[in-house]
Amino acid sequence: MTARSRDPDQRAVYAAEDRLAAWLDSTTPERPTVTVDGQTYEPGPDLRFTEPAAATAYVDAVLERLREAGKDYEGRELEQVTVRPRAGARMAVYEPSTRTIALPPFEVGGRWALRATVVLHELTHHLSGEQAHSPLWRATFLRLLEDAGLPVTAQLMQLAYAAEGLEQVTHSIDDGTLARLAKLLRQAERATNEHERAAYLSKAQALATRHSVALAVARAHTAKEEGREQPVAENYRIGARGKRGLARYVRLLLNVAHANDIRCTISHDSTAVTLHGFPSDIAVTKAMYESLLVQMVADCERHLASGARDERTVWDSSRRRYVARPVATITARLAFYEAYAWRIGERLDEVREAVVRVEHDQSSETALALRQKELDVHDFFAEALRRNNIRGTWAADRRTKVNDAPRAAEEGLRAADRARLSDDKALGEAG
Repeated sequence: MTARSRDPDQRAVYAAEDRLAAWLDSTTPERPTVTVDGQTYEPGPDLRFTEPAAATAYVDAVLERLREAGKDYEGRELEQVTVRPRAGARMAVYEPSTRTIALPPFEVGGRWALRATVVLHELTHHLSGEQAHSPLWRATFLRLLEDAGLPVTAQLMQLAYAAEGLEQVTHSIDDGTLARLAKLLRQAERATNEHERAAYLSKAQALATRHSVALAVARAHTAKEEGREQPVAENYRIGARGKRGLARYVRLLLNVAHANDIRCTISHDSTAVTLHGFPSDIAVTKAMYESLLVQMVADCERHLASGARDERTVWDSSRRRYVARPVATITARLAFYEAYAWRIGERLDEVREAVVRVEHDQSSETALALRQKELDVHDFFAEALRRNNIRGTWAADRRTKVNDAPRAAEEGLRAADRARLSDDKALGEAG
């Protein structure tokens, strides 16, 4: 068996923790909050250590806190766990045979590992009895974050799991009790004063402790129960590096995305686009783009095969005069794609504006919901730009080929006019 088959969720768990680290690192004493999925959180700093030995006292303090609070991790909280340095810089590991956490020291490049969340990650392997990053391991990690006094970090960790497709966790609580717990959390969120809020949270915490479940799991259940869709980021592959025409493919996708309230970031080589928005809108965008892409390429190939090619005048040195020659195939193809994408963008904008206008006239509540969705996506996208330090703009398709092959461009416009917008209905629903 390969390491991947023994621990299939490892890569996604690490990616989720990278998200968490980025959120935590984005906070400062002057700006202690972070906005994720349109919600603002104040997690507090992620405690740092100068060397692995310094983490030993932290592990001892966490285990003592668990014991004093009566937290039950099947008796594993009663066992001592030590911390030692390790030679490699790339990994932190838990050694079950000796109950030892091995962390890379600062001097070999282990700065990334000398933080509380990484130490708690390794401690979770001990407390869960799981070496793989299974649903049970994830549920234990969320519990441990809360029991260690980091409830907001646990909330953010659950959000990061969901963003990486890891919403499933294993817990022993039944659905009825989970619903009660979710209800208490909803009541706390909607409380009109701090005293009432604290009372509901206290009841929720007592219930969670009794059933050994993380409140973050119940919060996720609340969101799922209420059917609240939240913005997400999804990476979408455009094509292999070096393939001609990728920028025109990206432009087509951007025009479709714009009509569906999706914001995008683009890789520097146009090989991938990250879509930011609501999952249902992203699904519509991908389906529509893929349908239009197939139609665009097929129509372009028919045009090129027809022999109706643009010509340009060039100097023939052997004949010592100017002669007319067909433009290069790639030039005609790029001009066709460019015009096609532009016209599709126009058509989709017209459809979207008509849909929004009708819904606005029919219901002020619908108009407010649409506006709120725009704001949610805007805030989510702005946070993604800030977190990833993205400041530049994409300009890969600014060098037009339309003037070099006007006949191909005209054919591209005609093809776009007759293209089937197979997701017209979905576009209207996504509005």
